[in-house]
Amino acid sequence: MASGGGYGDANQKIDYVFKVVLIGDSAVGKSQILARFARNEFSLDSKATIGVEFQTRTLVIEHKSVKAQIWDTAGQER
Repeated sequence: MASGGGYGDANQKIDYVFKVVLIGDSAVGKSQILARFARNEFSLDSKATIGVEFQTRTLVIEHKSVKAQIWDTAGQER
């Protein structure tokens, strides 16, 4: 389905923007999923998320530019 991917260009026209929030219990891998998708990185040595972090990635899907804003939560009950 995805015909390309990457980090995108600041001057690029964005056709769609999706905002996604990763939620779940602590220490289940939410930050690692985000790191793999956004930066193609994976680390066995990671620290717990404090508060909320987010990253973006722009993809081209069926000739449309799609920007994903993914928010990573701490996963701790408050």
